[in-house]
Amino acid sequence: MSYSATVSALWLVLVLYWVVSARGGKPTIYRYNPKLRILSLVLVVAMVTLIEDNPRYFFRQIYVPNGAGRAAGLLICAGGMAFAVWARRTLGSNWSADPSIKEGHELIERGPYRLVRHPIYSGFLLALAGTGLGSGRVMHLYIVGISLMGMCLKLRIEESLMLRQFPQAYREYMRRTKALIPFVL
Repeated sequence: MSYSATVSALWLVLVLYWVVSARGGKPTIYRYNPKLRILSLVLVVAMVTLIEDNPRYFFRQIYVPNGAGRAAGLLICAGGMAFAVWARRTLGSNWSADPSIKEGHELIERGPYRLVRHPIYSGFLLALAGTGLGSGRVMHLYIVGISLMGMCLKLRIEESLMLRQFPQAYREYMRRTKALIPFVL
């Protein structure tokens, strides 16, 4: 199986897992402006349109990965996905696609949440970086950059909600635990 087919299959499995596991969450008592999801969709459509309109630029190779580069990309991609799934499973019924407060919301500090405050985002960013490493294409730099900006915006919103819900406990958690990269950021 080619690198592209393998990476596409990994992403498809992740999306299917995410859709299936989204069921059974706790009832939402407060949801941050759901228009944030519309903004995300607009950004995705804009990026896809930009790529389709400029394929010679975006599909250009920064470098041509060899077998080891593609293998490293696959391992990093799969590792990032596994980390995100671990985080999603650890959150359980507290998870929501939109920044929100759930009924009986818990502050989760176990599992991957011991390492970083937003391990789902860390895992997705790692998976995107692995995808790009194995492909060597310009478009993956843009995808990682835009994803990072979007996730940083969303995590600020989530953190404001957590500070509102758990003022002292979350502030202490923020002091001990980095947001995206253990010991760094």
